[in-house]
Amino acid sequence: MQVPGKTVDRQIVGVWYGFRALMVLFVCNFHIWQQGWLAQSITLFGHTWNFDYWTRASYVFVDGMMLMSGLLLYLPHARRQAHGTPVPDTGKFYWNRLGRIVPSYLFSVLVMLFFVALPLGAYRSDAARNFDIFTHLTFTFTFFRETYIFTPLNVVLWTVAIEMQFYLIFPLLVRAMRRQPWVTLCAMAAAGVLFRAILMHTVSDLLVLLNQMPSFLDVYALGMLGALLYVKLEKMLSQATGFEGRALRRLVQAAAVIVFAVGCMALSMILRAQAISGTAGLESLRLSQWTLRLPLALTLFCIMLAAPFMPRILQKPLDNRLMRFLAVISFNLYIWHQQLSVFIARNLFPTTLHYELPLQQAFTLLCFSLSILIAMAVTYGLEQPAAKAMEWFYQTHLRHKETVNHEGPKGTETMPTADPLRDSATEGGAGAPGDVRASAGAGGDLS
Repeated sequence: MQVPGKTVDRQIVGVWYGFRALMVLFVCNFHIWQQGWLAQSITLFGHTWNFDYWTRASYVFVDGMMLMSGLLLYLPHARRQAHGTPVPDTGKFYWNRLGRIVPSYLFSVLVMLFFVALPLGAYRSDAARNFDIFTHLTFTFTFFRETYIFTPLNVVLWTVAIEMQFYLIFPLLVRAMRRQPWVTLCAMAAAGVLFRAILMHTVSDLLVLLNQMPSFLDVYALGMLGALLYVKLEKMLSQATGFEGRALRRLVQAAAVIVFAVGCMALSMILRAQAISGTAGLESLRLSQWTLRLPLALTLFCIMLAAPFMPRILQKPLDNRLMRFLAVISFNLYIWHQQLSVFIARNLFPTTLHYELPLQQAFTLLCFSLSILIAMAVTYGLEQPAAKAMEWFYQTHLRHKETVNHEGPKGTETMPTADPLRDSATEGGAGAPGDVRASAGAGGDLS
């Protein structure tokens, strides 16, 4: 929540570090549990709490990542409307997104291609290999069953393709939002709901269609709405002064705590319902996932919007050094955890893994440890240096263009270009390391 006297570019929404970190960890735990079957329960003081249902349904937190993406992508534009802060032009937006996504994504594709797919003879023909590579390089592999479901190039990358497809249309959505924000958001929501509703009753096999980009449009719209509401509420609180202002802030804090608590209970109920639906078969599970997508997004929307306005002490579990660190490496943690867990289960553990508790515990600890170490190596050794290099190249191009053509640089009035949930070297020295600022060139994503 904004503290009176702080400038617009120093807004702290550090709790969103925690949301990103937790959602990625929940998805990681689901995939690792699929390989090791470690019981998801905790026993304290003679009482056992069973979280099996939570783990079994944790794949739905990918929807939460899409929600956060919409929120963070639109946050700079919401700030522009409220405070007049600058935003990048379309070219700079695309360049920022490429710098954020492509280095780690391309590295994963190449590693899987040359060290797994080709050595193991994963392709039935040269044509199948070439088509898989082409669709991955163009982020179109989610359109085809062979390259989406059965690709040997790391199946979890489908979320990156969905994000890149959404980035392609995002500048158009921003233009529409400037003219008719509520019409745009309602149209996006209707498109997402109708896409799912129509196909649920006309298609018998939803395997490929389940997670296509149009099916997330209402989720993205909620994220964009969240950015608007967050900025409006923080502006209102910053302008409230005196006794009435203090009373209003206390009221908002109390309401935020209640909304957060109720939202967490609702989230638990949704996950339990999704886990139970799996007992009726895979197609029932997919139908349930589509049915619960909007209620899940609404629940996460309320929780994410409430968290920054809770009392500071209640924000600490989400906003701390550990969560910031995990948020920074979350993209590569998400990319690598499943492939590592499959490799470790098949090559380093015996077939008794699924029913020997010590082996399950060792397997789970090893998977998380190696995944985090590799995520750190790729994030700090490749992702961030590549992003810095791309930003340097862009700024050099602007200076050259200005010198040769005597043109004023377009889109260079933007604030730092790093992801708001990333401690980038370009942001160093600008406030506390835990601040999540209104980075006009940034926006967030699942990564």
